[in-house]
Amino acid sequence: MLRHLHELSARQVRGLTGALEESAKTSGLRVAVTFDRAAVRADLTSLLRLFPGTVEVPPLRHHSEDVHELVPFFLGRLSQQGRVTCSPAAMQLLLRHTWPGNAAQLWSALRQVVQRRRVGQILPEDLPPECWTVSRRVLSPLESIERDAIVQSLLDQGGNKIRAARALGMSRATIYRRIREYGIVTTSAG
Repeated sequence: MLRHLHELSARQVRGLTGALEESAKTSGLRVAVTFDRAAVRADLTSLLRLFPGTVEVPPLRHHSEDVHELVPFFLGRLSQQGRVTCSPAAMQLLLRHTWPGNAAQLWSALRQVVQRRRVGQILPEDLPPECWTVSRRVLSPLESIERDAIVQSLLDQGGNKIRAARALGMSRATIYRRIREYGIVTTSAG
């Protein structure tokens, strides 16, 4: 299994193409690859001709019901003997997220959680700030930092937006605007 084929350099693609052509002549080796269809270049096209078929996997946001199955599967892999489970409230947050990084992003988020929580149920406050948003666009690095600070302040202040704004040194109007802009999921407090 070769992952992220689209990240290979042209030289690496040529080397892999040669190796796979040689392998096809001498062995029954079966190889599967993953790649981003939007990033296919001419040199990749020649390599992809060596594969008899393709299976297109839609982004996770188009089949979010799979999150119900992926979370326990990933947690079983990440925690020893299934000692970490996901609470219904945390699962709701995970289901709302758009997962622009697909299953790899979900894996990464759960890995962060399991590093801090080794046993018991994952609660919403255990999830990284990115899981608290349902943004319709990819945020810039600076926006992500601001979003994370707002989410953490909301958690620290028990969901009270006015106290969270005060702790961050921003106005009430600004925090409400940013919550809406970043798609931050909040509790009903303040």
